[in-house]
Amino acid sequence: MVIEDDEEEFAEQIDKPVQTKKYINRFIGVCNYMFKKGFAMFKEKFCDCCGDCLTECYWIDVEQDRAVEWMKAMINGDQTPVLRQCITCYACNEICPNDANPFDLIAELQEKHETFISRNDAEKTESRYAFTGELQSYPRAKKVMTTCVFEKTDPHLIQGELYDLPRVGGKPYFCWVLFSHSGAVSIQEKHAKEMVDRLALTGAREIVCFHDDCYAMLAKIAPEYGIDVPFRPVHLSEYLAGYLNAKKNRIKPLNIEVAYQRPCASCYTPEKEHYIDEIFELTGVKRVQREYDREEAMCCAAIKLMLNNGDPGPDQELNILDAKENGAQAMVCLCPMCIHSLATIASAHEMPLIFLGDIARIALGGTPLPKDLYRM
Repeated sequence: MVIEDDEEEFAEQIDKPVQTKKYINRFIGVCNYMFKKGFAMFKEKFCDCCGDCLTECYWIDVEQDRAVEWMKAMINGDQTPVLRQCITCYACNEICPNDANPFDLIAELQEKHETFISRNDAEKTESRYAFTGELQSYPRAKKVMTTCVFEKTDPHLIQGELYDLPRVGGKPYFCWVLFSHSGAVSIQEKHAKEMVDRLALTGAREIVCFHDDCYAMLAKIAPEYGIDVPFRPVHLSEYLAGYLNAKKNRIKPLNIEVAYQRPCASCYTPEKEHYIDEIFELTGVKRVQREYDREEAMCCAAIKLMLNNGDPGPDQELNILDAKENGAQAMVCLCPMCIHSLATIASAHEMPLIFLGDIARIALGGTPLPKDLYRM
């Protein structure tokens, strides 16, 4: 659904006393409707149809004039090649200078036109992730870490003193961002509040998010849906930087040069990037300058396989070679899925993959730095 913003009209009317009360009531009604339906939506009035969100996307092949045509067509609810070319990396929302959230338009149309998955198949997938029971127990603490599904899929990444705090994870705390990757964004919205509510039961003032997707949900997506988040989401990188600062006297500099693999969900919350740099500085790690980094980062492309949207191999190889040719001795990944996705190509090019948390663990002496760490 496309929702137009009434901010300009509101500004014009607000200083007219006779109309002010009536208009405020109408405006509140619009806000309530938006919160009910989901505020994390495409904002048509902010979009000037410049087409930059498409032309600057790594995955979309289009010239400027055609990009403008495609944006106008999508605003009208029509299908365009964008729906198939898009691999749901969220970069267009970060690219847009007007915060119009073009990805939310694309995602809605992908679901409407069943570009990647039918409604029936989406519901079947939803049922596999949904928690239908009652919570038997949960910690009560000021600070709690949510590990999403990774304490089961990648338990080796959640070891040692860094993770010695109360934790929750599994189906009840699944963040559902996977479904905006899958062409079924309404399922993400449907379950967002229950995920927040279950985390709130811990009474925590801060929830540390092991996974970047969970942080994006709590810090950005859920509030835009109009969901109150009654605790402060803390990104893993902020938590690690704070831990390292408190243990500076124990840090042994690693003296290595690395490339950083920025995950797709970081497009929602780029403001936390400085914590990555702080971790590297604290641990004696140099982040090499390369083409596919920061705002120009290439996602791991794993989603292409899930969407049956082409072979990710050639793009993954470009990414790994870009790191290697610019002097990286290893690639540091924030998202465990990036490690799994890039493992084969990275191994072929002798590029070790290191989880960001393990950079901190190694610097604190909790684990050695193997030459082929996470080469799978």
